[in-house]
Amino acid sequence: MQEKKRRFYWVDVVKVIGIFLVFYAHILQRTYRSSTDAIFFQYKLIYAFHMPLFFFLSGFFFKKVKNSKLTEIGIVFQKRIFPVFLFGGISLLIWLPYMQLKFGAIDYSFLLSGVLSYLKGQPLLNGTVWFLVCLFTTEIWAVLLLSKIKTVFQGVLISSFFLYFGYILTAVPEIEAFFILPKNFWYLHESFLAFGFFSMGYSTFRWLRKIVAINPIWRIALILLFAWLTAWSVHLNSPSKDYVVVMKASMHGNLYFFISAFSGILTTVLIASLIPKFKWIEYLGKNTLILLGTNGFFMSFFNSHAISWLGHQESTFWVTFNALWLSVLTIGLSVPMIEVLNKWVPQLLGKPQIEGPILKAISPPQFLFLREKFDLLSEKLGNIKD
Repeated sequence: MQEKKRRFYWVDVVKVIGIFLVFYAHILQRTYRSSTDAIFFQYKLIYAFHMPLFFFLSGFFFKKVKNSKLTEIGIVFQKRIFPVFLFGGISLLIWLPYMQLKFGAIDYSFLLSGVLSYLKGQPLLNGTVWFLVCLFTTEIWAVLLLSKIKTVFQGVLISSFFLYFGYILTAVPEIEAFFILPKNFWYLHESFLAFGFFSMGYSTFRWLRKIVAINPIWRIALILLFAWLTAWSVHLNSPSKDYVVVMKASMHGNLYFFISAFSGILTTVLIASLIPKFKWIEYLGKNTLILLGTNGFFMSFFNSHAISWLGHQESTFWVTFNALWLSVLTIGLSVPMIEVLNKWVPQLLGKPQIEGPILKAISPPQFLFLREKFDLLSEKLGNIKD
């Protein structure tokens, strides 16, 4: 039986801010190399903390369960990887006419390599859902380890260990060479670091609930402090002039990365706590998974064309303005898909046990065959002591 957790509005606001930054940064991604230093800094600033924010947020929703570990991992697979396949399939259907219209021919070898990439946990057909693949691997760590965590101190301790080990693992090639699997096969390497943020979110959620309830004046003061810390540390986390933190590629920079990540997270949480209630924020907050997938469509098929058509890439004001309204527009254009997918295939959107008009509810995997084989092998090997 699972523990029930009530919904907190400020968490929905944080999710909406986070997904807006995904849309906004992916538009800047198409122009920052040919634009101003101020645009590059915006891009670098967002990338310094927005993916750590999502892993941190995901830890809020972890629930201890009484299922077997194998069954729970199977449920996590249904919740995280089914959407990856869904958005990959939709992207494949869009790639076919898109390539024909743009290039006059379909590159089937490109599409085949894109499909095969999913066997390695690399969703190349819809790049933004890499987060869900990494979250799946991260939540395996959570299933195995977080049920044993009893105190905040224990949680912070294990989080700190994974954060540092994950950083060292991806920063030192000699250590990474000991892994048999290629780098970020199913994002295994990055999952160590991601689990550090995930478990920190899980362990400190009760603290954050108290912080977001303090006097608004103090919250504004903390926002200014943490925002300054984020900007300050981003400047220092620059191994090279054009360096940007990219968790997808296990690029974190130096240890100032952790200051940027956590100060950016706290800034976002505190800003969210000051936002009044709006139904549309609650709506978007409940559907950020779908927005993550639709952003992959816009990033692949729309953003570069829009930016090229709008021009003004040499102007900080116009690039910022265009990125803002294009982000709002593309989020708005995602709403019909939110409605359609939620109505027709909720089972493929992290809700496998909901009955739908096309697919029936998908039962949690029991792995009965594996259990039978394990029991048989255990019986044959016998007990350690008679």
